[in-house]
Amino acid sequence: MKKTLILKGRIDSANAAAIDEELTDAVSDPLVTEIELDAKELTYISSAGLRILMKLRKMHPVSVINVSPDVYEIMDVTGFTQLLDVHRRLREVSHEGCELIGRGGNGSVYRLDDETILKLYNEGTTLEKIDLEKKYATAAFTAGLPCAIAYDTVRSGNQYGIVFELLDAVTVGRAADRDPDRIPELGKAMGHLLRQLHSTETPEGVLPKMTEKAGAWIDYLEDTYLSHGDADLMRSVLEAVPEKNTLVHLDFHEGNVMIQGNELLLIDLDDICTGNPLYDLIGHYTGHVLGAASAPDSIRLSMGMSADAALKMNRYTLEAYLGTTDLTAHEQSMKLRSMFYMLLYLAKGKDSRNLTPERAQGMLSQILPQFRQLAPVIRETVKRY
Repeated sequence: MKKTLILKGRIDSANAAAIDEELTDAVSDPLVTEIELDAKELTYISSAGLRILMKLRKMHPVSVINVSPDVYEIMDVTGFTQLLDVHRRLREVSHEGCELIGRGGNGSVYRLDDETILKLYNEGTTLEKIDLEKKYATAAFTAGLPCAIAYDTVRSGNQYGIVFELLDAVTVGRAADRDPDRIPELGKAMGHLLRQLHSTETPEGVLPKMTEKAGAWIDYLEDTYLSHGDADLMRSVLEAVPEKNTLVHLDFHEGNVMIQGNELLLIDLDDICTGNPLYDLIGHYTGHVLGAASAPDSIRLSMGMSADAALKMNRYTLEAYLGTTDLTAHEQSMKLRSMFYMLLYLAKGKDSRNLTPERAQGMLSQILPQFRQLAPVIRETVKRY
């Protein structure tokens, strides 16, 4: 259990003993496993106060949030930013009245001004998750991928967000919606970007592996939705997918790619990992083809365009990616493989506001009987990719 404590005013030799006793008593509960210190109201901390933090650190992992610039400087100079998980006080921004660019399961994207956009996460998203996305975006950028660079973590009300610098950029979905004549051009550009993504590798350990992520998702499904036998069926398909070290976005669609001038830039990189490109291709088919048939309103919200436009974009993207206009075999195999992906989505999207319990149960009842019957065929199709 995480215990959050508030630090106020000054902590120095005059009051350190009393504060030490108060904080130690507050975390003495045996259920406490982690300590979070909110320093929003802390104006100064002396060496006596820092010794209290060291004492707490010996008891449990300690994080310090909302640290003012002055207090952060003290902690940085004394080396405490290397010993503790210290977070500066976040800049406050307001998204009220801002243009909504796109909305996904984990948050929404707003244009703050002509130069910046804000990805605002759903309430309850932790700073740790946001820091991971910033880390992954940096890894993708240094690997040579065109992607938006996050330069500031902020708060807007009770939500955390990341500010990206994107001059006059718009999502590919919005661009296609505003000018449908651009769909062939934009679809081909998306295909080339996806091909570039799947041609890029990173050093071992920089990004998580898709195999490990999917394995954890199947474990979650076994604890929540699936029988042991059904979970093992899913593991057998996962084990059949050839291991690769190329980048996989896991949410590649027109709402997660910005167009700035003539360049496409990836955003929403919190799920990026290394693995077989097959996962992106199955996700693309599931989102565009199956989504157009079952959830056209969701396509409008997440991709910024109509379901009909999404189907057209899908065709041009795949023709450019695969280098052929004959997509029959591809679509037939993707229809089979999508059953595996949609079951994984029950775990991948468990924190998404788009995946309600009712929708999850509906997907499960519709897909699981077919998956049980066709799992051997699906295993054979993924082996060959």
